[in-house]
Amino acid sequence: MNERQKRSNRKNRQDVRYRRAAILLAVLTLVVGVALAFFYIQGKNKPGAEQTPSPSPTQPAQTETGTPAPEPTQTGTPEPTPTPEPTPESTPDPNQDMRSTRKSDIKVKALYLNPKSVRSDLDHYIDLANRTEINAFVIDIKRDEGIISYDSDIPLVNAANGDTPDFDIREVTKKLHDNGIIAIARLVTFKDTTITKYKPELAIKTVDGGILETPESGGFRSHWLDPTNRETWDYILSIVQEAVEFGFDEIQFDYIRFPETTLYKNYVIDLEEGRGRHEVIEEFIRYIRHNLPYDTVISADIFGMPLISSRDYGEIGQTLESIGWSLDYICPMVYPSHYANSSKGTMGNGVGQTINGIRFTHPDLKPYEVVYNTLIVGKNRITSVEGYNLKVRPYIQGFTASYLPSGYYMKYGVEEYRAQIQAVYDAGYDEWIFWNSRNEYVEEAFLPE
Repeated sequence: MNERQKRSNRKNRQDVRYRRAAILLAVLTLVVGVALAFFYIQGKNKPGAEQTPSPSPTQPAQTETGTPAPEPTQTGTPEPTPTPEPTPESTPDPNQDMRSTRKSDIKVKALYLNPKSVRSDLDHYIDLANRTEINAFVIDIKRDEGIISYDSDIPLVNAANGDTPDFDIREVTKKLHDNGIIAIARLVTFKDTTITKYKPELAIKTVDGGILETPESGGFRSHWLDPTNRETWDYILSIVQEAVEFGFDEIQFDYIRFPETTLYKNYVIDLEEGRGRHEVIEEFIRYIRHNLPYDTVISADIFGMPLISSRDYGEIGQTLESIGWSLDYICPMVYPSHYANSSKGTMGNGVGQTINGIRFTHPDLKPYEVVYNTLIVGKNRITSVEGYNLKVRPYIQGFTASYLPSGYYMKYGVEEYRAQIQAVYDAGYDEWIFWNSRNEYVEEAFLPE
């Protein structure tokens, strides 16, 4: 065998060895890969191992205050768990922020509509809203005398003949929603002469055991539900829940207070020692909040005085720094005509009203200044409470206060309307409601949309 053949044979043997080594390496790689995959799959299926949850077709559960609760971590094979025993409801922290978590970019610019306007002129007001900046209406669902302004399904209301059987309010809320208009339900809370006649045990009593009667215009006399009576709370709650069911976007409490002790000194309430009237009102609001869907918007009408005075005038139970923990909005009634003037007649005290260090002797003649300074004082007080963040949507004056002494009032027209609106904006707020009990609004004052 020559040298060339020997080299050729050696090369062939080396090629065979190389091919065998490559095949062996490939086989080992495949075996290792399969083994790793096997152990990985086994580990993922092992009970207790975390897995990425698949998207749920339903909405996440909601906590009591409205924040979506975190979804539970899913496991491979869940073991059955016993039904937990119900946990007693804890007493809510009075400083807990329980406002709705509903977020909305819509800034309410509203008019109050009385029952007559709702039933007879709704199309006119819908057209007004479609043409102008108006985008919401406040509608009575429980009126001053306690009558429910629609056909109610509540047994106690029906037993007391306390509703309006021929009127379906759901047709109204649907019509408003079809036109992109917000429906706000105004509920006169504790002033009620209807249910108190049927169930007098719910009424505030006088010192001699009779029912308190407070005089109204036209010779009418009102009764009041006792805010300290939990049965009263449940009655109000049933109306609120029905209003939400019937399509209202917001619940607005009016007369959410006690009768003024400065005017009516002869009534008694069952108030625990050391417990303030404002605490009763605030606990009532928390009770309502706890029993409504988390995203229900709740507001309350208050006098203008709580914004500029830390004293609870008349002991009505409205304290600015604490009434709003369970509210989304307060709606202070900052009508210039409702402040004291320097006359000796209606609303007169001989000196006028001091607001933000400014003495107003003729407040109705200063619509911008009165509204602006009232809101600024209130805003400073609200922002001084840590974590409060209470929103303000004031009621402003849409009427001429001709009941004031001559020289102490003026006709409220376009200029006076716009002056109050500008005062709201300049005070740092962007929502408002006009009040005129007869709905005789100066419609030219509302800007075209």
